[in-house]
Amino acid sequence: MFPSTKVAYDSAKLCFTGRLDLLQGMSEDAIHSFAAMMRRTKRQRGEWVYVHGDRADTIYVLQKGRMKITALSEDGHELLHEMLGPGEIFGETSSILGIPRTTSAQALEDSVLCEIRQKDFESLLIAYPQLSLRLLKSVGLRLKKAEAQLMNVICNDVSTRVREALIDLIAVEPRQQLDQPVRIKITQQDLANLIGASRQKTWQALKELEVSNVLRLEYRSILVMAPQKLRNAHLRSGLHHLVVVKPSRNRLDDQSQSAA
Repeated sequence: MFPSTKVAYDSAKLCFTGRLDLLQGMSEDAIHSFAAMMRRTKRQRGEWVYVHGDRADTIYVLQKGRMKITALSEDGHELLHEMLGPGEIFGETSSILGIPRTTSAQALEDSVLCEIRQKDFESLLIAYPQLSLRLLKSVGLRLKKAEAQLMNVICNDVSTRVREALIDLIAVEPRQQLDQPVRIKITQQDLANLIGASRQKTWQALKELEVSNVLRLEYRSILVMAPQKLRNAHLRSGLHHLVVVKPSRNRLDDQSQSAA
């Protein structure tokens, strides 16, 4: 535990726990049991919750703020796995497997965490089998997202990857209206790490969108002024790719004649 960590206990954690996707549909007794085993801690922006190689004896739920989960490549470069918002659980995989941390978690802004010890969490899984199924689904969705990111890096150019990443990041931002401006708290370097591109190429793709009045680059953030315009550009790009890869009837006829 880091020295700067502040511990705070109050009844608000029970209210927050009841809103977790992981516990939706669970009994009131299960929710109370989960809340009773949790403790709330505060982390300052830039503070590391854990780093690669640490002992994994705690599972975390983000109540307030943002976290980034990173790993290191073989050449020492930071790889951004995902960015987390309120209500998301993290640190569970290594804890359940009983292995040291394979990733690092850092607060992108002042955050409040709900922490639960590995042994307590395992006792909850035994007491409430439905919780195990929900956890399995949560891990499955995370793996599916990782696969989609890998395919995105392999199949799409940097401009497309930037648009897709921004659309995904917008989806987790609270908004009152569908097309109102959204400020995404992410640096250009973090965005480059997220999509597996160089900072220079990521910046070029962002500048193209800025010139088109889709977004504005700001200090440690990106203000998307026209989210719908960003989505439309993404859809047009997707249709273009479909047209390019779809073989025409004449081409199929030519192939059939060649085979004959």
